[in-house]
Amino acid sequence: MSFEKRREIASFFMRVMVGFILIYSGYIKISEPLESFISSIMAYKVVNDKIAYYIALALPWAEVYLGVFLVFGLFNKIIIKISSLCFFVFEFLLMQAMIRRLEITECGCFGSMHSNPIGIEFVLNLVWLFFLYMGYRYSPNISLDRFVENKFKEP
Repeated sequence: MSFEKRREIASFFMRVMVGFILIYSGYIKISEPLESFISSIMAYKVVNDKIAYYIALALPWAEVYLGVFLVFGLFNKIIIKISSLCFFVFEFLLMQAMIRRLEITECGCFGSMHSNPIGIEFVLNLVWLFFLYMGYRYSPNISLDRFVENKFKEP
């Protein structure tokens, strides 16, 4: 098997892994009380409680949908761009919390089920961004988009 083919397969699994992480993260937040996620958002001291409420309502569902689209490779390029934007926002929030030395005990990434120190979450998000880049750059052939494109291609 050629290097290019191995890289394509590896980047496919990277994209799918980020998809499952987003699905899991969103599902955990959806299944927990809304107030728990609101308090995690408020700990970053960036938005007021009303905006935090709307973020807590929308973000978990957005994570689930983005994750599903990533897993199946549907609208691959745009979904990877949107997912990357989300991770860049998460990185900004973590960075500003570290710079301001905010005492955040629960980052909110995976609800109250699992919480790492924000420095570890910062590094993990960089890994997920790298995985998304690899999925964007090297795995477009292994996706539902490509299947549909080939299925309806004129002979």
